[in-house]
Amino acid sequence: MSSPASRLSRSILLLIVCNALAAFLLVSNFTGLYDILWSGLDTKIFRSLNATVTPDGMMTQFWAWTNSKTFDQGTFVLMLLICIYLVLSAKREDRIEVMAKLGAITFLILLALLISKRIIGEFYHPSPGLALRPYNDINDFITGYTVKTSTDNSFPGDHAMTSALFAGGVILLFNRPYIAILSVLLMIFVSLPRLAGGGHWFTDVIIGGGAACLILLPWLKISPLVQWIDRVLNWAWDRAPASLKRF
Repeated sequence: MSSPASRLSRSILLLIVCNALAAFLLVSNFTGLYDILWSGLDTKIFRSLNATVTPDGMMTQFWAWTNSKTFDQGTFVLMLLICIYLVLSAKREDRIEVMAKLGAITFLILLALLISKRIIGEFYHPSPGLALRPYNDINDFITGYTVKTSTDNSFPGDHAMTSALFAGGVILLFNRPYIAILSVLLMIFVSLPRLAGGGHWFTDVIIGGGAACLILLPWLKISPLVQWIDRVLNWAWDRAPASLKRF
């Protein structure tokens, strides 16, 4: 068994490496490195996906639906159902621990969204729907509703960031391969429509989501966050009515 000192050293090293990688990703996106590393790829990916938006095309209807508020609500419900499944499929004595792990993942997601909205969201970063005109605007080919196809502060991609943190948290804290695969597929499925529609660049997704994961996810393994939430939940459960404990 490793000593506390060696565990602390490994934790510090993990934080240094992950934060250094995150810093490199962010620097590469907001300095002259962007033109060297990412600009051509961003443009090529957007143009390739956006080319599938055509009048009366089935892909246009698909991209429209997956860029809609209804789809956003559906993905939230799916993530919630995954959480419920993880809790109910666990042994009764393990359910509070599972809820503590999910609570820790949720805390990191909320923290990332707070930073994104209050700090990073103030920076001007036009999406391809603004920067690469003309383009195929989904709203020109649909009726009855509109979808967001451009913004002046596209970084980071909030949908991709939250789904990446959720998938990463599930992978780190749960030994459930099928759920992990489903979470990764959900992350991809959530991200692609924004790339095709013009709401986000590829780098908004890969750098925004990647940097958030590199900075925040290590804390799930090296901090007592899960244990703290577990104690709070156990404290609340001990004081819960006996009728509730039958379920």
